[in-house]
Amino acid sequence: MNALTDDLLETWVTGWARARGYQMRHEGRFPAAFLHDKTNDWEYFALEPSHDEFAALAASARQGASRLFTIVTSRVGELHGAANVYGLSVRSTDEVFMVLDMEGQDIEDPITPDGYDSETQRSGAVGSVLVTMDGEPAARGHVAVVDGYAVYDKISTEPAFRRRGLGSYVMRALTAVALEHDAETGLLISPETGLELYRYLGWESLANVMIFEPRL
Repeated sequence: MNALTDDLLETWVTGWARARGYQMRHEGRFPAAFLHDKTNDWEYFALEPSHDEFAALAASARQGASRLFTIVTSRVGELHGAANVYGLSVRSTDEVFMVLDMEGQDIEDPITPDGYDSETQRSGAVGSVLVTMDGEPAARGHVAVVDGYAVYDKISTEPAFRRRGLGSYVMRALTAVALEHDAETGLLISPETGLELYRYLGWESLANVMIFEPRL
Protein backbone atom coordinates (compact mmCIF):
# COMPACT_ATOMS: atom_id res chain seq x y z
CA MET A 1 0.00 0.00 0.00
CA ASN A 2 1.20 3.52 -0.80
CA ALA A 3 2.99 5.60 1.80
CA LEU A 4 1.77 9.17 2.06
CA THR A 5 4.28 11.43 0.28
CA ASP A 6 4.32 14.94 -1.20
CA ASP A 7 3.88 13.38 -4.65
CA LEU A 8 0.84 11.39 -3.52
CA LEU A 9 -0.77 14.48 -2.01
CA GLU A 10 -0.10 16.46 -5.19
CA THR A 11 -1.66 13.66 -7.22
CA TRP A 12 -4.80 13.90 -5.07
CA VAL A 13 -4.90 17.71 -5.43
CA THR A 14 -4.44 17.41 -9.21
CA GLY A 15 -7.30 14.91 -9.57
CA TRP A 16 -9.52 16.87 -7.19
CA ALA A 17 -8.86 20.08 -9.13
CA ARG A 18 -9.54 18.41 -12.48
CA ALA A 19 -12.82 16.93 -11.23
CA ARG A 20 -13.94 20.41 -10.11
CA GLY A 21 -12.39 22.46 -12.90
CA TYR A 22 -10.03 24.34 -10.58
CA GLN A 23 -6.88 26.19 -11.64
CA MET A 24 -3.71 25.04 -9.84
CA ARG A 25 -0.41 26.68 -8.88
CA HIS A 26 2.40 26.09 -6.37
CA GLU A 27 3.51 27.91 -3.25
CA GLY A 28 7.07 26.65 -2.96
CA ARG A 29 6.80 22.87 -2.99
CA PHE A 30 3.10 22.87 -2.08
CA PRO A 31 0.14 22.80 -4.49
CA ALA A 32 -2.79 25.22 -4.37
CA ALA A 33 -6.15 25.37 -6.14
CA PHE A 34 -8.36 28.36 -6.94
CA LEU A 35 -11.88 27.70 -5.64
CA HIS A 36 -13.78 29.76 -8.20
CA ASP A 37 -17.13 28.20 -7.26
CA LYS A 38 -16.83 28.51 -3.46
CA THR A 39 -14.57 31.18 -1.99
CA ASN A 40 -13.18 32.75 -5.18
CA ASP A 41 -9.77 32.44 -3.56
CA TRP A 42 -6.91 29.96 -3.12
CA GLU A 43 -6.70 26.84 -0.98
CA TYR A 44 -3.19 25.64 -0.09
CA PHE A 45 -2.26 22.01 0.65
CA ALA A 46 0.69 20.62 2.59
CA LEU A 47 1.87 17.29 3.99
CA GLU A 48 3.58 17.57 7.37
CA PRO A 49 5.09 21.04 6.81
CA SER A 50 8.04 22.15 8.90
CA HIS A 51 7.68 25.04 11.36
CA ASP A 52 9.08 27.50 8.80
CA GLU A 53 6.91 26.11 6.00
CA PHE A 54 3.81 26.36 8.19
CA ALA A 55 4.65 30.00 8.95
CA ALA A 56 5.16 30.82 5.25
CA LEU A 57 1.94 29.12 4.17
CA ALA A 58 0.01 30.74 7.00
CA ALA A 59 1.29 34.13 5.82
CA SER A 60 0.00 33.36 2.31
CA ALA A 61 -3.35 32.21 3.69
CA ARG A 62 -3.72 35.45 5.67
CA GLN A 63 -3.49 37.51 2.47
CA GLY A 64 -7.18 36.85 1.80
CA ALA A 65 -10.08 36.50 4.23
CA SER A 66 -11.47 33.61 2.16
CA ARG A 67 -8.24 31.66 1.72
CA LEU A 68 -7.95 28.16 3.14
CA PHE A 69 -4.91 26.19 4.28
CA THR A 70 -5.24 22.39 4.41
CA ILE A 71 -2.66 20.12 6.05
CA VAL A 72 -2.48 16.33 5.91
CA THR A 73 -0.82 15.33 9.16
CA SER A 74 -0.43 13.08 12.17
CA ARG A 75 0.35 16.12 14.38
CA VAL A 76 -3.16 17.42 15.04
CA GLY A 77 -2.51 18.64 18.58
CA GLU A 78 0.74 20.40 17.69
CA LEU A 79 -0.81 22.19 14.71
CA HIS A 80 -3.72 23.45 16.79
CA GLY A 81 -1.11 25.40 18.77
CA ALA A 82 0.71 26.59 15.64
CA ALA A 83 -2.54 27.96 14.23
CA ASN A 84 -2.89 30.25 17.25
CA VAL A 85 0.68 31.49 16.86
CA TYR A 86 0.33 32.32 13.15
CA GLY A 87 -3.12 33.91 13.10
CA LEU A 88 -5.20 31.03 11.80
CA SER A 89 -8.42 29.45 13.06
CA VAL A 90 -9.06 25.71 12.84
CA ARG A 91 -12.01 25.19 10.52
CA SER A 92 -12.12 21.39 10.48
CA THR A 93 -10.25 18.36 11.86
CA ASP A 94 -12.72 15.57 11.08
CA GLU A 95 -11.52 14.50 7.62
CA VAL A 96 -9.21 11.59 6.79
CA PHE A 97 -6.92 10.94 3.80
CA MET A 98 -7.63 7.40 2.54
CA VAL A 99 -6.21 4.97 -0.01
CA LEU A 100 -7.44 1.82 -1.78
CA ASP A 101 -5.58 -0.88 -3.72
CA MET A 102 -7.84 -1.27 -6.77
CA GLU A 103 -6.56 -4.68 -7.80
CA GLY A 104 -9.50 -7.06 -7.96
CA GLN A 105 -12.14 -4.31 -8.07
CA ASP A 106 -15.12 -5.02 -10.33
CA ILE A 107 -14.55 -3.57 -13.81
CA GLU A 108 -18.22 -3.87 -14.84
CA ASP A 109 -20.81 -1.16 -14.26
CA PRO A 110 -22.91 -2.21 -11.24
CA ILE A 111 -26.61 -2.89 -11.60
CA THR A 112 -28.70 0.19 -10.80
CA PRO A 113 -30.74 -0.37 -7.61
CA ASP A 114 -34.44 -1.08 -8.14
CA GLY A 115 -36.59 2.03 -8.37
CA TYR A 116 -33.71 4.34 -9.28
CA ASP A 117 -32.19 5.73 -12.46
CA SER A 118 -28.46 6.27 -12.89
CA GLU A 119 -26.48 8.35 -15.37
CA THR A 120 -22.72 8.10 -15.85
CA GLN A 121 -20.90 10.84 -17.72
CA ARG A 122 -17.34 10.70 -19.02
CA SER A 123 -15.06 13.50 -20.16
CA GLY A 124 -11.57 12.22 -20.82
CA ALA A 125 -10.26 10.73 -17.57
CA VAL A 126 -12.96 12.44 -15.47
CA GLY A 127 -16.27 10.75 -14.72
CA SER A 128 -19.41 11.46 -12.73
CA VAL A 129 -22.37 9.41 -11.56
CA LEU A 130 -25.83 10.74 -10.67
CA VAL A 131 -28.54 8.55 -9.14
CA THR A 132 -32.13 9.80 -9.21
CA MET A 133 -35.59 8.64 -8.18
CA ASP A 134 -38.49 10.09 -10.19
CA GLY A 135 -36.16 12.84 -11.36
CA GLU A 136 -35.08 13.78 -7.83
CA PRO A 137 -31.31 13.60 -7.11
CA ALA A 138 -30.54 10.84 -4.61
CA ALA A 139 -26.76 10.28 -4.75
CA ARG A 140 -23.77 11.37 -6.80
CA GLY A 141 -20.00 11.37 -7.09
CA HIS A 142 -17.01 12.22 -9.28
CA VAL A 143 -13.69 10.59 -10.11
CA ALA A 144 -10.59 11.80 -11.98
CA VAL A 145 -7.71 9.51 -12.98
CA VAL A 146 -4.18 10.93 -12.76
CA ASP A 147 -1.13 8.76 -13.56
CA GLY A 148 -2.77 5.53 -12.44
CA TYR A 149 -4.49 7.03 -9.40
CA ALA A 150 -8.27 7.41 -9.18
CA VAL A 151 -9.20 10.49 -7.14
CA TYR A 152 -12.77 10.26 -5.82
CA ASP A 153 -14.64 13.44 -4.95
CA LYS A 154 -18.04 14.84 -3.98
CA ILE A 155 -19.44 11.46 -2.97
CA SER A 156 -22.79 12.27 -1.38
CA THR A 157 -26.23 10.84 -0.69
CA GLU A 158 -29.22 13.08 -0.02
CA PRO A 159 -30.55 12.72 3.55
CA ALA A 160 -33.87 11.19 2.48
CA PHE A 161 -32.05 8.39 0.57
CA ARG A 162 -29.37 7.36 3.05
CA ARG A 163 -28.89 3.82 4.41
CA ARG A 164 -30.09 2.31 1.13
CA GLY A 165 -26.76 1.28 -0.37
CA LEU A 166 -26.57 4.17 -2.80
CA GLY A 167 -23.15 5.30 -1.56
CA SER A 168 -21.71 1.86 -2.29
CA TYR A 169 -23.37 1.87 -5.71
CA VAL A 170 -21.91 5.27 -6.62
CA MET A 171 -18.41 4.19 -5.54
CA ARG A 172 -18.61 1.00 -7.60
CA ALA A 173 -19.91 2.87 -10.64
CA LEU A 174 -17.08 5.40 -10.36
CA THR A 175 -14.57 2.59 -9.94
CA ALA A 176 -15.76 1.04 -13.21
CA VAL A 177 -15.05 4.39 -14.90
CA ALA A 178 -11.62 4.67 -13.26
CA LEU A 179 -10.61 1.17 -14.34
CA GLU A 180 -11.29 2.13 -17.97
CA HIS A 181 -8.19 4.32 -17.52
CA ASP A 182 -6.10 1.62 -15.83
CA ALA A 183 -6.27 3.12 -12.34
CA GLU A 184 -4.34 1.04 -9.83
CA THR A 185 -4.87 3.00 -6.61
CA GLY A 186 -7.77 5.03 -5.24
CA LEU A 187 -7.38 8.23 -3.24
CA LEU A 188 -9.95 10.28 -1.38
CA ILE A 189 -10.46 12.58 1.59
CA SER A 190 -13.43 11.50 3.66
CA PRO A 191 -15.41 13.32 6.33
CA GLU A 192 -15.99 11.41 9.53
CA THR A 193 -19.53 10.55 8.36
CA GLY A 194 -18.17 8.60 5.38
CA LEU A 195 -15.53 6.50 7.14
CA GLU A 196 -17.81 3.55 7.87
CA LEU A 197 -18.73 3.20 4.19
CA TYR A 198 -15.20 3.51 2.87
CA ARG A 199 -13.73 1.10 5.40
CA TYR A 200 -16.47 -1.39 4.48
CA LEU A 201 -15.36 -1.02 0.85
CA GLY A 202 -11.72 -1.74 1.79
CA TRP A 203 -10.24 1.75 2.08
CA GLU A 204 -7.41 2.42 4.55
CA SER A 205 -6.75 5.61 6.51
CA LEU A 206 -3.34 7.25 6.06
CA ALA A 207 -3.54 10.54 7.97
CA ASN A 208 -5.78 13.23 9.41
CA VAL A 209 -6.73 16.33 7.46
CA MET A 210 -6.90 19.77 9.09
CA ILE A 211 -8.36 22.85 7.42
CA PHE A 212 -7.40 26.34 8.59
CA GLU A 213 -8.70 29.78 7.71
CA PRO A 214 -7.50 33.30 8.58
CA ARG A 215 -8.56 34.48 12.03
CA LEU A 216 -10.77 37.53 11.59
